[in-house]
Amino acid sequence: MDDHTIVKSLLHMHGLDPASDDLDLLVAAYGPSRQRVEKLYQMPEVRYEEPALTFDPRYQRS
Repeated sequence: MDDHTIVKSLLHMHGLDPASDDLDLLVAAYGPSRQRVEKLYQMPEVRYEEPALTFDPRYQRS
């Protein structure tokens, strides 16, 4: 599938229908963003680490 079809499908899944100008910007940004995400998974040192800080509601500071 091409980037345009993927982005349009993802937006449709979430009930979003952006203007054509905005859709063009999202499609243009999708490829480079996807490549950066793929690179995260290529680093063996951090393969099983969380890619970002996360919030766990089970732990609260007193």
